[in-house]
Amino acid sequence: MKTAYYYTSNDYKAAEARHVFEPAGKVGVLKVRNGITEILDVDLDRVIRAKAAAAYAAVRYPVVVEHGAFCIDFLQGLPGALVRPFWEKLGARLCGLVPPGQPRTVRALSAVCYCDGKRREVIIREVRGELATDVRGSGGYHWDPVFIPESDKARRTFAEMPPEEKLRLSPAGLAYAAMRDWMEKNLGGA
Repeated sequence: MKTAYYYTSNDYKAAEARHVFEPAGKVGVLKVRNGITEILDVDLDRVIRAKAAAAYAAVRYPVVVEHGAFCIDFLQGLPGALVRPFWEKLGARLCGLVPPGQPRTVRALSAVCYCDGKRREVIIREVRGELATDVRGSGGYHWDPVFIPESDKARRTFAEMPPEEKLRLSPAGLAYAAMRDWMEKNLGGA
C-alpha cells in the first residue's frame, strides 16, 4: 500500500517525482489529465497549502504536491509563485524583462506539501542564481532554460543539464528529497 500519491498534471514533474520517490516504493505518482484549480498569489506557502488541500479533496487519499516560484530581484520578487502564467504568456521574453546592465539575480524556490486531510507538512527549498539573457538548452520545463544556478561553475541552465544533475541542484529536487526523508521519519516510509 502506498503512503501517498504525488499528484500532478505535468509530465515533467511526474518524471522527476518518480525518480525521487518511487525507488522507496511508498509514494506513487498519480498523473491526472486535468489539474486542480490553483489560487493566484505571489505567496508560495499560501499557494502550496491550498493546492495540497484541493488535491487531497480530489482523491481523498494522502497526497504530495509541488509548486515553484521564480523571484527576479530586479522585479522585486515577481513573478514569484505566479511563474507559470508568466512563462506561458512570455516564454523566452521573460529574459528581456531585466534591462541590460541591471542585476539578473533570481531566487528559484520549490514548495512540496504532504496533505492527509488533517495536516499539511510544507518543505520549501531555495536556489540562488541568474536569469539567462536568452533560452539555453532543451531539457526541463517552464523556466529551466533561463535559470543559471550559482552553484554550477559551468554556468549552465537547468535545461542544459542531465536530469539527474538538475535534480541534485534544483529547488524541486532538494525539496523532494527533504520530503522523502520527512516521510520516512514521520510516516514510516516514502
